[in-house]
Amino acid sequence: MSSAMLVLLITLGVLQLGIGTSLNSCILVFSFKNLKNGLSVHLTNLIYSVKGLVNIFLLLVLTAENVLHILWPNVLLIREAHLMMTFLKLSPIYYNYWLTCWLCAHYCLSISNFTHKLLVGFKAVLSSFLPQVLLLSAILSFVMSVLSLWENHTLSHPSTNSTQDAPSISAVFLMPKACIVVAKILGCCLPLNLALVSTGVTTSSLIRHMKKMKQNFSGNKGPNLQVLINTTRTMIMFLTLSVISFFLGIFFLSEISLYDTMIVILLLIMPFPLLEAAIIIQAVPKLRKMIVGTVCSGTRWLIESENST
Repeated sequence: MSSAMLVLLITLGVLQLGIGTSLNSCILVFSFKNLKNGLSVHLTNLIYSVKGLVNIFLLLVLTAENVLHILWPNVLLIREAHLMMTFLKLSPIYYNYWLTCWLCAHYCLSISNFTHKLLVGFKAVLSSFLPQVLLLSAILSFVMSVLSLWENHTLSHPSTNSTQDAPSISAVFLMPKACIVVAKILGCCLPLNLALVSTGVTTSSLIRHMKKMKQNFSGNKGPNLQVLINTTRTMIMFLTLSVISFFLGIFFLSEISLYDTMIVILLLIMPFPLLEAAIIIQAVPKLRKMIVGTVCSGTRWLIESENST
């Protein structure tokens, strides 16, 4: 790999890390400010805060692995190092799927008017025990990540090109089929399908509500409709990102992942924590105002400093 390409990859990685960490940190600061001011953290904001924390951790892990791939690829030939990096990636990725699932479910149950006893009971449980549900989801993600490391081996193939900067690295995953099925179902497929169902139900509610408003036209959009539109848009954005990252993950965790391919996919996965933070910021007006106010204050301070000098 040429020096120019190395510089470009490292620059992209650093930019994504810096911007993504800053945006997700703003989400955490917003929650801490609410707690400091004696305000209770809404259940939706709780999920957003956990997502921000998980995204920061995932960005750090992806950046570390990208640096290893670019500068010290031989380190990843060590079985323990490869297993550790794989585990550190899979845990937050699986957990992010479950966070998206519970966010969509919470939105769906809060907005839609269900009368079935089972759904009403599930809504009450989710509202009362959401922190415990998030903790159990974290434990489940941890277990699924451990299953994904079963009999995992890293192999190095000698390069036929003497001018190549790094060896050709391939990761071979030799897991029992039962473990593969369980990890994929509980770690990815189940939360994504639940999120898809929740998003579909909420979208249907939005369409029905808009049809009723069209039949009983009053000349303006009520606040409930605007809330429903914003919520549905947020759910669709999160679900779309999760599905795209899921397919990228399948390709990344395919039976053989070559050195150059792994670097490219890592760079493709890194923007997802940044994009999730952007979705959260657009969904929370108070958070958006806080960020804009902070940026304006910083800009004003810089202008005043330059004028004083």
